[in-house]
Amino acid sequence: MASVNLKHVMKRFEGKVVAVADFNLDIEDKEFIIFVGPSGCGKTTTLRMIAGLEEITEGEIYIDGRRVNDVEPKDRDIAMVFQNYALYPHMTVFENMAFSLKLRKTPKDEIKVRVHEAAKILDIEHLLDRKPKALSGGQRQRVALGRAIVRSPKVFLMDEPLSNLDAKLRGQMRTEISKLHQDLQTTFIYVTHDQTEAMTMGTRIVVMKDGYIQQVDTPQALYEKPDNLFVAGFIGSPQMNFREVLVENLGGEVYLKFGKSSIKLPGEKARKLEELDYIGKEVIMGVRAENMLDEQIYLDSLVDCVVEAGVEVVEILGAETLLHVKVEGTNFVARVNPQKRVKVGDIIKLVLDPSKIHIFDRKTEKAIR
Repeated sequence: MASVNLKHVMKRFEGKVVAVADFNLDIEDKEFIIFVGPSGCGKTTTLRMIAGLEEITEGEIYIDGRRVNDVEPKDRDIAMVFQNYALYPHMTVFENMAFSLKLRKTPKDEIKVRVHEAAKILDIEHLLDRKPKALSGGQRQRVALGRAIVRSPKVFLMDEPLSNLDAKLRGQMRTEISKLHQDLQTTFIYVTHDQTEAMTMGTRIVVMKDGYIQQVDTPQALYEKPDNLFVAGFIGSPQMNFREVLVENLGGEVYLKFGKSSIKLPGEKARKLEELDYIGKEVIMGVRAENMLDEQIYLDSLVDCVVEAGVEVVEILGAETLLHVKVEGTNFVARVNPQKRVKVGDIIKLVLDPSKIHIFDRKTEKAIR
């Protein structure tokens, strides 16, 4: 069990390209932390620096309080699970899982016990005599996890381990890995570009873009209080709706105006915009799909927040319906009650819940709150 600390870590390739810039993070013992972001944001490079597979240009990395900048990967007491499984094709499942223990000269009896214990946890005991080519993608991923488990490392590092699996199997393996973390009570650092994986698995999420940390927080806090436009758009599915709006003071009330539509802001949000001198200026409004409401009770009670929307696409998903609509020339997605029958071409009324509206500075793209 171990904490991991990164202090002002930087990675520069060929002296010019900065892949990771001034990365500072304290990962607690037994935490399940996830690095998430688009391709090229530096998340895998950061993971590889923790593993010792990538040299650090600047900064320091500590594992369990020990500085490991110059420590070989094999001596860092970590185990890494790769995207492509990296199994030896000529070895059986048992031999693949036992390989690292054999290199350490672990007694045969102990190897057998540890491999069988890991196989039991992962429900692959019946596969121990098979070779990788006889396994499905999900089974191979379990073997790769098992190979890491038998080493009893202080830290598990996982680099997009589910990206080669189909959607259904990915969902199952997300649950399995979360259970594994609870059972093993070890520090997990997990890299993914899939924000659904990040939201459902991590105790904390590190959102990255262009080598920089954008925000570190719990999944719920990231969703409800994104620090900037990038985090707001990256976290959540479907992504947050955005529209440039004008802040106006009409009769002592603050409104967000766009086209012929306007949204009256509640007291606290209105006061903040006034205090920061945004009256008469353009800002970016963000609203999530579930905060575009079609129930009559809201249409009646929030009359100052109603917009007209033209329905362009209807996605019926069973438990919910997603409406792709156009409001004042801008595309929005609304998550509505599936009991309501709406068809393409309809003009409907929606309430933009003013208490859940996010507002961002147009130039800095930082949240105003």
